[in-house]
Amino acid sequence: MLRITINDGPSEQRWTLQGRLVAPWVAELETTWKKSHNWRDARRCVVDLSDVTLIDDQGEKALRMMSRAGAEFIACGVYVKHLVEVIEGQCKCQ
Repeated sequence: MLRITINDGPSEQRWTLQGRLVAPWVAELETTWKKSHNWRDARRCVVDLSDVTLIDDQGEKALRMMSRAGAEFIACGVYVKHLVEVIEGQCKCQ
């Protein structure tokens, strides 16, 4: 199960993801992203992954797509932090 919460503020749009970022819920995230994320919006887009417990390959692809669109990630836990570093191209070990 994946819970997606979107909070719109004056300076940022914050996405909070909770649960498992795996198929079939990745499709729901991608659909919600396409409907709710405004590419021309000047606000920051922050995606909080603190409560994500598992990310599969499809989930990783979705996060890459979001990163390319300008999303910034908040991550907790060794695995999710490492994955975010790889996605953002900051990890030297790849």
